[in-house]
Amino acid sequence: MGHSRKKKRTHVVPTQEELAQIPRSLVVRSGEMGRTVSALVSDVRRVMEPHTAVKLRERKSNKIKDYVAVSSQLGLSHLLLFSQTEIGTNLRMGRFPRGPTLYFRVDKYALAKDCLRLQKAPHSSTTEFLTPPLIILNNFAGESRGNEFKLMTAMLQNMFPAINPSTMRLSEARRVVLFNYNEETGLIDFRHYAIVVKPVGVTKGVKRVIMSKTMPSMAQFDDISDYVLREAFASESDVEDGPENSVTLPQDYVGRGNTKNEQRAVRLLELGPRMDLRLMKIEGGLCDGEVIYHNYIQKSKEELEKAERQRQISRTNQARRRQQQEENVRRKKDEKEMKGKKANESDSESSASDD
Repeated sequence: MGHSRKKKRTHVVPTQEELAQIPRSLVVRSGEMGRTVSALVSDVRRVMEPHTAVKLRERKSNKIKDYVAVSSQLGLSHLLLFSQTEIGTNLRMGRFPRGPTLYFRVDKYALAKDCLRLQKAPHSSTTEFLTPPLIILNNFAGESRGNEFKLMTAMLQNMFPAINPSTMRLSEARRVVLFNYNEETGLIDFRHYAIVVKPVGVTKGVKRVIMSKTMPSMAQFDDISDYVLREAFASESDVEDGPENSVTLPQDYVGRGNTKNEQRAVRLLELGPRMDLRLMKIEGGLCDGEVIYHNYIQKSKEELEKAERQRQISRTNQARRRQQQEENVRRKKDEKEMKGKKANESDSESSASDD
């Protein structure tokens, strides 16, 4: 029986240090939610592939502390938690194990199947999900931006693996995740695209001949020139693939004919889902702790100091209760051992008197 060939020249096994640096996310649901929001959770899991649990089945009884307990064992770095209320759909992005946490309200969303349904020729390949996507943050920097934008930028960047342009292979760049801040609406646009390259300066008919693995049917044509000249007039997509939008491939890329030093036009095809996010607040811990930023409530310095004192008192009381519980457990254990020793001594004395 034959064995599958193992790649040795092109497949480089990452070291343990490199694997430890790869961020791994957990996308879960919390509470009761409808069918469409559950489908949105599945779509976001697809976006975060391959470093996430796509087929995770969480329980309704699962709490955040349960996910924190297993985060170190599974090497998890980020938590994306969806919930639904009467007001709308919410998304929490947190970092294991101690935060911070970004609270978003999902104003609008569209599922991946809805985005593909709007396309004339939807992209159906699944090999893009074997590598993590690239991340683009647009309009997040600026002098007028507050500290909340710095926290958002750090959180979103660290959710995806870092890239090194000098060592990265071009064939690994298959998808793009875009976060765009809209100044007019105050929303963050979330989009997910697939990267596709196409030949430059040829009509659609010639593209089909170059890129397809099988020759198209020409039974209705007397000569191949009829097939080529049928689409001699440039279409809208052909105009977009002009010299100003073309690049020279520095390496071999995925697809037929996409070899090094070839001229290709780069296109983005939307995969979905879409989300319009509004930042509501930021907490210092994982779904807990000090409120660093709030979109609606602005507290004075005295109110912030009072809230911090109350949190310190709560932490002190919690630590005192935990210490008292540990002492009670230790005392009961000692009492149980003493009772066992006394019972053994009494048994030995009774056996000696019988002799």
